[in-house]
Amino acid sequence: GRTTVELIKKEGTPLGLTISGGIDKDSKPKVAQLKPGSVAQKSDVLEIGDVLLAINGIKTAGLKHEQVIDLIKQVGDQLT
Repeated sequence: GRTTVELIKKEGTPLGLTISGGIDKDSKPKVAQLKPGSVAQKSDVLEIGDVLLAINGIKTAGLKHEQVIDLIKQVGDQLT
């Protein structure tokens, strides 16, 4: 099933997740790593291998790896 995850962080604080995949990597964008103690890890919702279907309402299908990373970098203090 699908789950909507909302991460709230302090500005300037990293989310603490590493993303792999993208249309140029022949796989869907997904969570590759969760940094211990990070906002992403403490959410207790995200798991390694989870596919990112959208970031703040923008679908990731068809995006290159770097475009997905740029979307994450552009978020303020909230990522959905």
